[in-house]
Amino acid sequence: MRILFLGEYNSSEIVPAPIKVGKELFKEFNKSGNVVYYLPYFQDGKIYSRIRKLFGFEKMAEKIYRTGILPLIFFVIKFRPQIIHIITPGLYYIVLFPLRVFFKFKIVSTLHSINHYVLPKLSDIYGYQRIRFLCIEKLLIKFSDSVFVYTERDKRYLTMYHKTPALKLRVVNNGINLSDIEKTDFSSETPLKVAFVGNIKRREKAFEFLINTLSKLKFPVTLSMFSFNMQTEKIKSSSSNIIIKTYEPLDEINFRQELIKNDLYIITSVYESFSISLLEAMNSRMIFLASSRVGLTERFGEELRCLIFKNNNQQDLLNHIEYIHTLDDRAKRDLSSKIREFTRNYTWSAIAEEYCKTYNEILAV
Repeated sequence: MRILFLGEYNSSEIVPAPIKVGKELFKEFNKSGNVVYYLPYFQDGKIYSRIRKLFGFEKMAEKIYRTGILPLIFFVIKFRPQIIHIITPGLYYIVLFPLRVFFKFKIVSTLHSINHYVLPKLSDIYGYQRIRFLCIEKLLIKFSDSVFVYTERDKRYLTMYHKTPALKLRVVNNGINLSDIEKTDFSSETPLKVAFVGNIKRREKAFEFLINTLSKLKFPVTLSMFSFNMQTEKIKSSSSNIIIKTYEPLDEINFRQELIKNDLYIITSVYESFSISLLEAMNSRMIFLASSRVGLTERFGEELRCLIFKNNNQQDLLNHIEYIHTLDDRAKRDLSSKIREFTRNYTWSAIAEEYCKTYNEILAV
């Protein structure tokens, strides 16, 4: 199969989840005998001139080229892909849609979140930037042959906001790299060591809700803060029972090594399409609590549903924390085994196979 990935790319080990998805899928498809290329764009206007945005072309790595708009068009004409997959949205990719008439490829777009839901409710982005993001989302949904989302809830949002036909929408998974890094100490000591992942500026992460909830506990808590980028706001708690530890951005291995030093990973998001960090934590045997708005929880069977608390419900989260805190060592080990077992089907190689099957289904239509 000839596949062209389009979207942001960064060679760093520490990148946002959407970029990580593109990198890992590209790597897997490259290993599996498909002919695949990755073409990022000269996106940052503070770095790249308009000339480069139009005519630029540079090699970043093997089969990865940063292109301006015209080289992108010429590359597509020469390569003749069967599938073009837009991993991260961009307005400049719209120029490729008319080429389908002549070259018969199919275009797939991944929406990592639904901007028509997130921007009005959970974002501080206004003016031109908001209009731009909403416009890009609308155009990609309208003109793509298929749209990938991560949850049934996001499918409902798209049918509600964009009247998108259900047959055009497909729920897909993200993956992880399996690791031997595992939590082994499940002793119930105080302070309770809690991990939180996310930038506190992002309102959908519900950091204030977590802090307010932890302050209600009758025992001390150490809260470890992780993020793929530096926290730009000072993190503080007025509660005497909470000590906050912040970490600089960590790569995947170091993140897991620090994460397992905690007793509990809590993800309080009021909107989270999937959460790769949660899946990585689960693979490391971390016991966790997740809001009912975290998309990954849609995949849970009955044995893990005890780890889901009602969205934005402080008392329910407190009850769940107390429940986990009072489990004995053996019960925690049994639970952590079930948690790790869940992740076995979410390797990037398995996810790439699912994508390949879905691509073939799209091509057959």
